[in-house]
Amino acid sequence: MRFIFLCSALLAVAYSSQTFAFGRTGHQQICQLAYQQATAQTRQQIDMLLQFKPGETFAKGCVWPDEARNEPAFSYSKPHHFINVKRDARKVEHKDCASAGCLLSAIRHHSAVLKTTENSLQKLQSLLFLSHFVADLHQPLHVSYADDLGGNKTAVYFLKQPGNLHGVWDSGLLRALGYEENEHLLQQKFADVATRKIRSWQHGDALFWANESLTQTRKVYQAYRPGMLLDEQAVLRDGPVVETRMLQAAVRLAWLLDKLFTAPAAAADPVKASMQSK
Repeated sequence: MRFIFLCSALLAVAYSSQTFAFGRTGHQQICQLAYQQATAQTRQQIDMLLQFKPGETFAKGCVWPDEARNEPAFSYSKPHHFINVKRDARKVEHKDCASAGCLLSAIRHHSAVLKTTENSLQKLQSLLFLSHFVADLHQPLHVSYADDLGGNKTAVYFLKQPGNLHGVWDSGLLRALGYEENEHLLQQKFADVATRKIRSWQHGDALFWANESLTQTRKVYQAYRPGMLLDEQAVLRDGPVVETRMLQAAVRLAWLLDKLFTAPAAAADPVKASMQSK
């Protein structure tokens, strides 16, 4: 495996709201793969909505929520990019969702908008928010701890450059694996995934996926030592994990959008009851 060494430092970020979850590259490749895996009817619905944002593609649009949260009109969405749990928590629960909202409540809300609204602009915004948040939920450190801002305050050296845990999992590993050089890399990885594995990923709900991320987050922190050096061995160890999470996010996003766009209005909510806020 060829490793791409970073030319510039991975700067430590003070606030999680300033970090691009899974990086621009990760979000685009997840949504690009999800679009390809969705049914023709779902792709048609997505294409119709994208007409309200001329020149936009679904992949590029999935980055928009990270940009929008810095605009006054969408500042309310900042806490929707993550969910925090207590340091000793072994599982995520709905009570962990902050009063201002979190990934779980945001996914539930935007799923409902896609099913019920007749306003095309609102529907487009919810499509992009939902798609972005499903990807965020699969980045382990978006299910993390408030006192560490999801790893933003946890300093490391990654491939000899200073940074933090959040940055490593958002974009550092993807750069090292070559995703920024190859915009079709996730598609190529997907071609090697067995059909039975893909089907095994098409289950659960946002709470279930959040608990998958927490399991990995706990492993990351258990191995952490102050100022630790993450070298090529870390890429070999953690690279497959982040790639699997990206593949799962794409498969599950396509699966969820197919349910939302093709199910009749009277059908059961595809976002299971366990996603609903208490």
